[in-house]
Amino acid sequence: MKKLHYILLMAVALLVSNCDTNDDGFYNNVFVDIPNLVAIDAHPSTYNVGENLYINADFSRYQSDGALLDIYLSTGATQFAFSYVIEKQVGTEWKVVSVSDSQLDIEKGSAQNGSYVYGICEYNPEDATYEYRVGFPLLAAGTYRLSFGYNSGSLDKVELRSISPATRIILNINSVVAGLDGNGYYNFTVTP
Repeated sequence: MKKLHYILLMAVALLVSNCDTNDDGFYNNVFVDIPNLVAIDAHPSTYNVGENLYINADFSRYQSDGALLDIYLSTGATQFAFSYVIEKQVGTEWKVVSVSDSQLDIEKGSAQNGSYVYGICEYNPEDATYEYRVGFPLLAAGTYRLSFGYNSGSLDKVELRSISPATRIILNINSVVAGLDGNGYYNFTVTP
């Protein structure tokens, strides 16, 4: 009887030691760093009421993170998603600026706005690129800031995530964005 307990104990120990607690491995997540895939259009520090602040992405399916990577072939994804938030300073506080989806100037890709903008880069098979260009309307004068860190702890990067079919890998691309300050904000002013 004592021998049976040792055998069961060893079997349970073997099973527990083989459990995978790495969610990224379970969900087939892969992470890479590829800079400058998303940009803030033109980087002016001052806009006028009625203008749009444009966010752009136009990147090839062929990327390099040290080795050549075909992200379309690897993921099967026709879309990459990312998010950003625009805030306005009201007194000493920062308040999220929200507009209706119909007010966004969507030239390429798609976007939804709520407490943050959920942007989707769409694959263009004609030139083998993922594309996004959306203007956020600046409707009131004031001091503003934009951050790509709404859903992450990253300060200087945007996190793009492939929207892959269920059987394919999910590619997470961390991409440095030019024009952000040391706290991860793009600061700008809107004048009347």
